[in-house]
Amino acid sequence: MQIRNGTADDLPFIRDLTKRATDSTYFIEGMGDAATNLVARYVEQSTSVFENALGSDNHTVYVATKDDILLGYVIAIHNSPEIDWIMVDPASHGSGAGKALMMAALDALSEKGARSNVRLKVVAHNERAKAFYRKFGFLVTGPVPDREVPTVEMQRAA
Repeated sequence: MQIRNGTADDLPFIRDLTKRATDSTYFIEGMGDAATNLVARYVEQSTSVFENALGSDNHTVYVATKDDILLGYVIAIHNSPEIDWIMVDPASHGSGAGKALMMAALDALSEKGARSNVRLKVVAHNERAKAFYRKFGFLVTGPVPDREVPTVEMQRAA
């Protein structure tokens, strides 16, 4: 597996990977068409954020690949500091891609002076993701208001 800087060439793969990852996270029983619409908006947003972050001095963008196949990506915001997006293809869960991406993002934030108080947001019912983030010292700090799907913020202490 390789961790490298994201590029514009990754954009078509970001869209597809985000669709697969969000399908498994956002399809909640009873949401029906609302979930389909939410996933579509989320995919468009992630692609736009990825593209904009590539040209920003305030962001670090990494992708994990194996044999030229995109396994996942992470976008870190330096001045917040925040893990804005971290997505791993469900087929690559357990491969170490998420761990490698998180470590790379936290290292990048540390190099920019953000060694503590790093934040991220996660869907409240996604226990697997919350357990993953806890391994890196993140703890739930509270709900994120005004979300279609209940979301919580997690923060990493010093």
